[in-house]
Amino acid sequence: MKQALYLQQGKEPNGSLFLARDPGGGLLYRLDGPRDSLTLHSRFLLLDSAGRQRARILRVGLTDMSVYELRLDTGQRLRVVRQHATRKGGLLFQGKNWRFRGSLETRCFDIVENSRVRMTHAPCWQGECGFCYGLTLDGEEPDHLFCLCAAMIADSAAVLPGRCPLPV
Repeated sequence: MKQALYLQQGKEPNGSLFLARDPGGGLLYRLDGPRDSLTLHSRFLLLDSAGRQRARILRVGLTDMSVYELRLDTGQRLRVVRQHATRKGGLLFQGKNWRFRGSLETRCFDIVENSRVRMTHAPCWQGECGFCYGLTLDGEEPDHLFCLCAAMIADSAAVLPGRCPLPV
């Protein structure tokens, strides 16, 4: 099943870090957690529009090298390693046969499984509400949630001139 959505960085000091919206602007998900990137361990929650927890993200490490454990409300798990400063800088996935294709710096990337594209991600616009990215997700709901969490991890990492990363 394919799903298109927009991912926005949250702008409010005490608000959500990211908001995921459908093409009509309706809220689908939000990511809540601390904005302090100087800690070695952080916990984030992916909540649906009704406020139910759909996933939990645990981060260990600093901005350029971190390990994330993604745990869905169904108990499924995926580990994501963000390695910004290596030759193949990007995301590594442990627990699925996924690979990162593209660039964290430009925020144009895909998540690919064998020859199937699970997610495409690209910048859309910058406005009063911050940066917005377009995502197209393919697969079942658990894969959508894992991809959405991975996009939030990637978008918190990439820094372009004039941009401020969020500490996910």
